[in-house]
Amino acid sequence: MSIQKPSFVVDAMLGNLAKKLRILGYDSKYFSSIEDDKIISIAKNEKRIILTKDEQLTKIAEKQNVSFVLIRGSDELEQILQINVKIKLDRFVVDTDNSRCIVCNGKLEVVEKYRIIGKIPEGVLERERKFWMCDSCKKVYWEGTHFEKLQEFATKLNDRIN
Repeated sequence: MSIQKPSFVVDAMLGNLAKKLRILGYDSKYFSSIEDDKIISIAKNEKRIILTKDEQLTKIAEKQNVSFVLIRGSDELEQILQINVKIKLDRFVVDTDNSRCIVCNGKLEVVEKYRIIGKIPEGVLERERKFWMCDSCKKVYWEGTHFEKLQEFATKLNDRIN
């Protein structure tokens, strides 16, 4: 039986953090503009943990018995480590089969090459072997050069928590 990963609702100030968490496989709802009471409502109804830089929002969350992590600074590595202090996260792995769409938080599913012809650059189609498509917004992903940088990011995280 697999352990349920925590899921998050991420404050508008933390868009890049939401993307990183999605890449690492964490269900992270994010809205570029959202009222505090809506964040509280989503967190309560969907049992999500609020990630925010807004101290006022944390006070409201605390009063309503909603889990939160107050995030400091702008370094994404440090931000994820701050989350890990309060909520023990798994070992960090960039695994495209478990990552989520950085655009909409949808799940990624393996997609056959023939289904994405014309949707991505020809060179990428020739060079890459494996592709994923978001089940929600249909964005196509592949393990390009950025994938190595993401792997390095996960390695740095793991080195810091061990």
